[in-house]
Amino acid sequence: MLARSLVHVSVFPGWIAGVTYRRGEGYRCWVINPDFAVLNDGEVYPSSQAAIAAGRLFIYHSLEVEADRGQRS
Repeated sequence: MLARSLVHVSVFPGWIAGVTYRRGEGYRCWVINPDFAVLNDGEVYPSSQAAIAAGRLFIYHSLEVEADRGQRS
């Protein structure tokens, strides 16, 4: 069994992004949203920097959508 290691964590207000690494596979990004849902895009990245960048981009776009919804109410 191949072990997965947590290699990076970034915290944003209400959000957490983390990167795991599995030898022979690569890096994956995981995002936990304010509702405590764990999300993963299913992609494998060549570096931890690429994986966390994907998580940050997802959070950034999600926060923009939330802000847009708040302005429409």
